[in-house]
Amino acid sequence: MAEPPLLIGRDLGFAADGKILVQGLSLTVEPGTLQVMIGPNGAGKSTLLRLLCGELRPTAGSVAYAGEPVAGIPAWRLATLRAVLPQQARVAFPFAVAEVARIGLDGIGRGLTRRDRETILVQALKQADILHLAERAYPGLSGGEQARVQFARVLCQLAAGRTVAAGQVLFLDEPTASLDLRHQSAILDAVDDLRRTGVGVVAILHDLNLAAVYADTLLVLDGGRLVARGAPDAILRDDLIAEVFGVRWPVGRVPPGGKPFILPTRVLPQGNSTTG
Repeated sequence: MAEPPLLIGRDLGFAADGKILVQGLSLTVEPGTLQVMIGPNGAGKSTLLRLLCGELRPTAGSVAYAGEPVAGIPAWRLATLRAVLPQQARVAFPFAVAEVARIGLDGIGRGLTRRDRETILVQALKQADILHLAERAYPGLSGGEQARVQFARVLCQLAAGRTVAAGQVLFLDEPTASLDLRHQSAILDAVDDLRRTGVGVVAILHDLNLAAVYADTLLVLDGGRLVARGAPDAILRDDLIAEVFGVRWPVGRVPPGGKPFILPTRVLPQGNSTTG
């Protein structure tokens, strides 16, 4: 028997200050899937993510986790069902790295033994490649290091949540934005490993090549609407890139029949182009 969806968002809409930011969007998150939202700035990606995770209340439509409306789920239990990695997460006090990551265990990790909590924490710090920074003050870290600390925090939350709830969803808003190439790959490999354990993942990525490599499904947003949905090799086409992003970047293929990749080009004033 197939597992039920972890989350269903139906006909979602959201408006603020007289502007429609999301309109008529539906999304189902199944266990073990990795869906990536792509689209230009202002397309509604972050707003949709905040609607799905329960941070924003939709002005139209509904969001439900395992059939239960998100608005009626207590905060502590919602934390067992989903974890969120935002674009930026500020910490005003000089907490140590381990203390920030340990926040993911607060509340839902209270039923764990002290040894279990420390095991989860150390494993998360290792996966995020920050175990060597455990005693460092968070505010003194680089932007990329802080991003990895926040990733360790959500890893802790997911691990603790699995002791309470049957399935979790992970939301990622541009998780690779401040990372170097090695850590971009490491973070997304860790996310792919989570997917293989049954976690449903919804991510926002601006790097279309990374999106093509890691996503099961691409969701293309533009103007608050979903304009395309499907496997990367079916979705990434020259005409879609030109229409949605306003650039003429050809789409290639890694033979034989591999994932698509984007070939950036620089348009010269005369109308000719050269690979850049």
